[in-house]
Amino acid sequence: MKKLTLLVLSAAFGLSSAAGFAATNASAPAAASAPKAKAAKIHHAKKGVKKVEASAQKAQAADASAPAKKAAKKHHAKKHAAKKVDASAQKAQAADASAPAKKAVKKHHAKKHAAKKVDASAQKAQAADASAPAKKAVKKHHAKKHAAKKVDASAQKAQAADASAPAKKAAKKHHAKKHAAKKVDASAQKAQAADASAPAKKAAKKHHAKKHHAKKHAAKKVEASAQKAQAADASAPAKKAVKKHHAKKHAAKKVEASAQKAQAADASAPAKKAAKKHHAKKHAAKKVEASAQKAQAADASAPAKKHAAKKHHAKKHAAKKAAPASAAN
Repeated sequence: MKKLTLLVLSAAFGLSSAAGFAATNASAPAAASAPKAKAAKIHHAKKGVKKVEASAQKAQAADASAPAKKAAKKHHAKKHAAKKVDASAQKAQAADASAPAKKAVKKHHAKKHAAKKVDASAQKAQAADASAPAKKAVKKHHAKKHAAKKVDASAQKAQAADASAPAKKAAKKHHAKKHAAKKVDASAQKAQAADASAPAKKAAKKHHAKKHHAKKHAAKKVEASAQKAQAADASAPAKKAVKKHHAKKHAAKKVEASAQKAQAADASAPAKKAAKKHHAKKHAAKKVEASAQKAQAADASAPAKKHAAKKHHAKKHAAKKAAPASAAN
């Protein structure tokens, strides 16, 4: 504030000195003609000085009152801090007084919750114990039905495999024989074409040699085809027997597993269901025996059917081969 006062006073002094300097430097006719203007300027300068003095007084008053305001502000802050400290202490005391009651309520609630949990667990356990025998009986009945269905399905698959095997094998052999016959015909056609293109003077010799070579080649091919067919016939029963043996072992294992499951079910089941289980066992045993009899009947009929079909097909093939040979001779 003191600096501000000094700056205002220096500015006012500068204005007044400048005005006086301008008045002295003015020309004599102007000074004679403007005494009123000069008086107005002097009056304006004096008013500016008065304003500067008033500002300086206000600044001094503010400087004098500043410590008192500062002290009042500090006193107010101290009172506010003291009130806050008192309020915090009261809150702490109230919390300490109410803590045991809250803790007791919380413990009581926890005990009630634990007791409810124990009751609910006991009720669930009782319900599970009550429903266990019924569920177990249903599960065992389902397992027995499932095992019986598996045995039936295995027997049906084995029968279908046994029934379809001879037809597939016969079709394969027929295709191989037709292929061999086509090869023989193609060889004969090639030999005839070669005979037609040979010169006339070597026709007899070449024809005889080619016919002889073609016959030997055709005979070798027929023998090779026959050997392949015999090898296939020889290996087929062994493969079929292995497959049937495997299927029978698999079916026997399933039957044994079903029997073991049934025995385990019998050991754990109540006495009042013994008659029902005995009936189910007899029914399952009858099904197993029927499946075994069907499998034996299929095994017994398969070689006879296969032998008859093979002999009939061989006779037809031999007749077809004899006809072209006699025509060539």
